[in-house]
Amino acid sequence: MEHRLGLIVNPVAGMGGSVGLKGTDGELAAVARKLGALPVAAERAQKALSQLSGLGDRLAIFTCAGEMGADAAALAGLEPTVLTAAAGRETIAADTRAGAMAIVDSDPDLLLFVGGDGTARDVLKVIDRRVPVLGVPSGVKMHSAVFAASARAAGEIAARFLRARDRQSLLGDAEVLDRDGNGTGEASLRIYGIMRAPRPGFLVPGAKAASPVSEEAALGAAIARVVARMDDSCISLLGPGTTMQLAKRQVGFEGTLLGVDAVRNGSCLATDIAEREILQLLGGHGCGRIVVSVVGGQGFLFGRGNQQLSPRVIRRVGKDNIDIISSLEKLTALPSGCLLVDTGDEALDEELSGHMPVVVSGNRTAMMPIRSTSTGSAP
Repeated sequence: MEHRLGLIVNPVAGMGGSVGLKGTDGELAAVARKLGALPVAAERAQKALSQLSGLGDRLAIFTCAGEMGADAAALAGLEPTVLTAAAGRETIAADTRAGAMAIVDSDPDLLLFVGGDGTARDVLKVIDRRVPVLGVPSGVKMHSAVFAASARAAGEIAARFLRARDRQSLLGDAEVLDRDGNGTGEASLRIYGIMRAPRPGFLVPGAKAASPVSEEAALGAAIARVVARMDDSCISLLGPGTTMQLAKRQVGFEGTLLGVDAVRNGSCLATDIAEREILQLLGGHGCGRIVVSVVGGQGFLFGRGNQQLSPRVIRRVGKDNIDIISSLEKLTALPSGCLLVDTGDEALDEELSGHMPVVVSGNRTAMMPIRSTSTGSAP
């Protein structure tokens, strides 16, 4: 039995994360390159495809030319059928849509795409619900429920799905979420549509859930407890999100909702800083700490929207200097029962695994298991 897999790689997906951009759509890809960003999608694609080797010559891959799929397939030792010509320039959203259209016509059993929420939206415009899809997480923003927990998990899920006799039983509706054009706040997150995706438990997290406003009051004491620690000479790096913006306001500044800000001696030191700036700040001072919250509905600590806190930054700060803030309600609602890390550095993900304390109130700490998404196995 032949297994037919479609493959689309968005070569610029995720480039903007380490340099503090909120995406790489449109002209932002060129901006990211000027800031020194390096592509990450090709490596993610290869990790996913490496899990498909067990399908052997029964696997037929239909993809786009060059860096949009064919290159990654070849590096993974696979022989794809190339359906579109190389763009000959920086790829754009129209190239993703054209590739998806060509792949749909080849009647795949599953379409694997590498990118973020913007890529998912482009695929949605063409695919809708006609072909099952699965996203390999490689973007700056990945709120949509179509994404696997990691690149390797995506490959493992795809292999299981393609081998299954009753594929329909593994499928479910998955929301495609993204921020509105202004991207200014949590309220701008909206649903763009529904696609069909394999849903084998933990390895495909649900869509990101916005925190209910009522949780802000419950978080106040926990945030105050952590903010009190920032009145020292250490560089405190505060991650993105609504919970962290509440922390920034308690420090005394508005902060960047979707970015990383730095605090020292109880006051704002820098806002919306990228990996390079963070490392420069840490290099000039004796100590640092990272303060992050939990992505609601998914449970990610690192690897979703906070790529500025890169493996180099995390290693420089150290696991013992990571503070996590969350409401207890958010933790108990996590479908996996654990917190997830997907930094892109599998060795670091393993080092972070185990248990870490999460501050949930003014006098209470919850110990939560931390799991590397790169070593999860499909249930």
